[in-house]
Amino acid sequence: MKKLQSFFLSKIINKRVYDEYGDYIGKLIDIYVTSEDDYPRAIAYKIKKGREIVNYEFKNISFYDDEGKTIIKVIGTRDIILRKYSYLLSQHLLNKQIIDINGKKLVKVHDLRIGEIAGEYKVIAVDTGALALSRRIGMENLLRNIYNIFNKKMEDTLIMWDSVESLEMMNNNLKLSVSYQKLSTLHPADLADIIEDMNDSYRKLVFESLDDDLAVDTFEEINIEVKTEMLEEMTSSKKAEIIYNMPKDEAADVLAQMKEEEVEEILSVMEGKDAKDIRKLMNYNEETTGSIMNKDFIAFNVNITAEETIDLLREIKPKDEEVYYIYITDEKEQLKGAISLTDLIICAPEAKLKDIMDKDIVKVKDTDHINEAVELAIKYDLLSIPVIEGENKLCGIISIDDIVEDVFAPMWRKKIKVAAV
Repeated sequence: MKKLQSFFLSKIINKRVYDEYGDYIGKLIDIYVTSEDDYPRAIAYKIKKGREIVNYEFKNISFYDDEGKTIIKVIGTRDIILRKYSYLLSQHLLNKQIIDINGKKLVKVHDLRIGEIAGEYKVIAVDTGALALSRRIGMENLLRNIYNIFNKKMEDTLIMWDSVESLEMMNNNLKLSVSYQKLSTLHPADLADIIEDMNDSYRKLVFESLDDDLAVDTFEEINIEVKTEMLEEMTSSKKAEIIYNMPKDEAADVLAQMKEEEVEEILSVMEGKDAKDIRKLMNYNEETTGSIMNKDFIAFNVNITAEETIDLLREIKPKDEEVYYIYITDEKEQLKGAISLTDLIICAPEAKLKDIMDKDIVKVKDTDHINEAVELAIKYDLLSIPVIEGENKLCGIISIDDIVEDVFAPMWRKKIKVAAV
C-alpha cells in the first residue's frame, strides 16, 4: 500500500474513512479549504455516517493507493468550529465555472488536483478536461478505450491554481477574504469577453470586485446588449458613475438602449454639460457622423505657443486617440487648423499654433453620412477626422477606433453570423 502525495478530489470523495483501529467512521463527502494562502489549504473534512454529518479537523489523515483502490486513514478525530473564510471543494468548485487567466476564458471545473506541500494538503490545480469528467462519473475506462480505438492520446487538462480565479467563492455563510486580484492582470478587452460569457450573478460579483479604472475600461469593451443588462442591475448613482466615466459617444449608445425614464434618472444625476452633450449625441440620426463622433476631444487656441501646448498636454494626459492630431480653434470655437503631435514637438517652442498649423483640413459635418467619414479616412490615411456644426464650430472628432468599432465591426459580425448559418 503506497501513500499518496497527490491525488484527484474525485478519487477520495464518497470513499470510506477508517480510524487507527481499522474501524469505519464514515464516508468523506467534502473538504473545507481556506483561501488565505496562495493555494487553497485543507482545514477540515466532512464525514457522513448514516444520517449524521460531522466536520473534523484536517489533521493526521492520510491517503493510500492499494492496487488502484483509494484507502483513507485517520489517527484520532477532532471536531472543528469552521473558520469564517472557508468553503467546500466539491460543493463550491466542482461543476462550477472558473476563469483561466492565461487562456483568458471561462472553463468548467471537472476535478481538482490536491497535493501535500510541507505537511499540508492544498489544491494545486484544476482539471477541465473530458478525462476528469469521465473519472467522476465512473466512465474513465470506457473513454480511454474509445480514444485508443482512434489512436488518440488522452491526458488530463490541468491548469495550475495560480493561473485561475474562482467565481464560486461564497455562499450564505462563507466568503473569501480576498477579491479577484488575478483579474487585474487581464487586458480589459479579454476581461470583457469573459464577463460576457458569465451569468448575471457572476457578472455583478466580478465587476464589483474591479477597481474603478479597470471597471470603466472593461465596461467600454463589453458589447452593448450586455452593457444594458448590467446597468439595469446597478443603483442610479452607480449607473451615473459608470456613464460619466465612459466616452460620451459610447455612453449615448448605451443609454439609447434603455427606457426613457431610466435615461432621465441617470442624466439627472450627472453634471449639466455632460448630460447636455450625451442628450445631443442621442438625438443624431444613427447614420450620421454626429452619432459616432466623440465629444471628449482636445482643442487649443490659435494664439498659444507650441511650448504652452506641450505643457498643457503633459498636464491633461490625454488618451492616445485624443491626440492623433492637435486641433486648433479661435475664441468662437471655430476650427482653424490642425497639427500632428510630431510636428508640434519638433517646431520652435516659441512658435504660435496659428503660424505652424495646417489650415487645409479634411473635415465632415455632424449631419454628413457616416460613409463620408469612412471614405475620407481611407483616402487620406487619417487617424481621426474633426466634426463641425453650424459656422465651422468644432463639435467632436471621429477616430479610426470609432470607425472600426461602429462601422466595420458590425459588418464583420453579420458576415460571421451568415457564414455560421
